[in-house]
Amino acid sequence: MIAILAAAAVGIVSAVLPFVPIEPYLVATTAAGHGHPVALGLAAAAGQTAGKVVLFLASRGEVRSAWLQRKLASVRRTGRHRRPPPDRPWPAAALLAVSATTGLPPLLATSVYFGTTTMRPVVFTGICLAGRAVRFVAVAYAPGLA
Repeated sequence: MIAILAAAAVGIVSAVLPFVPIEPYLVATTAAGHGHPVALGLAAAAGQTAGKVVLFLASRGEVRSAWLQRKLASVRRTGRHRRPPPDRPWPAAALLAVSATTGLPPLLATSVYFGTTTMRPVVFTGICLAGRAVRFVAVAYAPGLA
């Protein structure tokens, strides 16, 4: 149970601090036999999604924090931000799903970007959680494959 709660906590931290990756934690924890890969992957996905939702809402101005605003400013400097047409939600959802599952483009950047669009928070949360769950459960099963 401690490993599952720790996976969620590391997921939250890794959502906003990209130099704290969750994947090594998942591999090490499952390799040591401290949790079931599905439970660990889902906990990490839930934690990281919670952190990404905070970034999403902060880029909309709904969460006010000086630290988050500095973090968002550094992410915004990395590229241009254009709003997708509001009548094209499927390409935006597909891009978010690819980002959440593969990490390309980085989910940190897409979370900030989609916070500036018309995407609804519930849609962002659902797609992000599903993609992260697929990714992290697969990563957690990796030690068993060797």
